[in-house]
Amino acid sequence: MVDYAAAIKKPFNDIQTLGIGIILGAIPVINFLVTGYGIGVARKVSKKDNKLPKWDPGQIIQYIKDFVISLVISLVYLIPAGIFFTIGGALAIGSIITAIFSGSAETAIGSLVGTIATGGIFLIIGAILAIIGGLMAIMGVVSYAKQGSIGAAFKFGAILKKVLTGNFIAALVICIVYSAVLFVVAILLSIVPIIGSLIGFGLMGYATTVTGYTLFAEVLNETP
Repeated sequence: MVDYAAAIKKPFNDIQTLGIGIILGAIPVINFLVTGYGIGVARKVSKKDNKLPKWDPGQIIQYIKDFVISLVISLVYLIPAGIFFTIGGALAIGSIITAIFSGSAETAIGSLVGTIATGGIFLIIGAILAIIGGLMAIMGVVSYAKQGSIGAAFKFGAILKKVLTGNFIAALVICIVYSAVLFVVAILLSIVPIIGSLIGFGLMGYATTVTGYTLFAEVLNETP
């Protein structure tokens, strides 16, 4: 059973780990380590170990590796969306250029409206595929974390089956709401110049990562 309450509280279970997570999450470029750490959290949860791991300097290479692999997995899932975005954008830009150099204003406008409409359809399909790809990528990364194989992230049928569950949807909604709440907290902390923003957004990045990967790893465990 997915323990939503425990996942929400999990980032705060250890003050030292929380502090390091906030600091790393607040530093541009370095904050990708938080993602690598989060995948490590998912790896432990997928093995039925829900204890929050300590930050381990000896695991930095693993954090980097996990981040890079998660990025590759996400990009692959977004390829179909990228293709439709490219086609739609090219059609829209092409129609604008054609309209500019057309001798007839009436013909140019008709061509422009038609082509932009066609391009818009491709852009809409691209947006839908981007959402689907993003959701599939989440479980793809968690599957990679559990099995230690990039191939596990691209077992499309199995991944889709996990995405199309009530547990996944509930976890997704909780993550969105949780992120929104922490965003408000970050904005409020921003009242304190510089340091407030760093702490607020560092907290947001760390806490949402730990909670999100915990929830989705539990969803993976719950789905046959």
